[in-house]
Amino acid sequence: MSNCCKTNDSISETNKSENCPNCKVAGKKVKIITLKSMLKPTKLDSLSADLDHYFCAVNDCEVVYFDTEQKSYTKSDIKVPVYQKDTSLEVPVCYCFDWTKEKITQFVEKGLTPNPIEHIRENIKENRCGCEVNNPQSSCCLGNVTKFINQLS
Repeated sequence: MSNCCKTNDSISETNKSENCPNCKVAGKKVKIITLKSMLKPTKLDSLSADLDHYFCAVNDCEVVYFDTEQKSYTKSDIKVPVYQKDTSLEVPVCYCFDWTKEKITQFVEKGLTPNPIEHIRENIKENRCGCEVNNPQSSCCLGNVTKFINQLS
């Protein structure tokens, strides 16, 4: 498994975009391994693994993934709640190390330790992250964690 949090391998490949068939906003290209790990088993048989797939981060759009032929997968087709599309406090912001909105909020408001950013960075340094298979957006969560903390501050 590649270490998505340390390098930007194939950045031009992963930054390609297509527009979501539902909300018409450009999605971010994701690796097929992400869909294989995120889709419910009942949806895997409709996956066209040879096509490019994209992640839709628009919070009020039901579509999570779509492909170049406009086949889409919605929130109900995904095994986990999607941070960008779920307002509950239990939703993970960091899927690899279980940093939920609630745990991060407790850190910010009550000064509880460990610091989520430092904790995640320590684990990245030890090559423990698996964002390609754990995070629905198929990329490192540090940007989401930092943004969420800044919104609380």
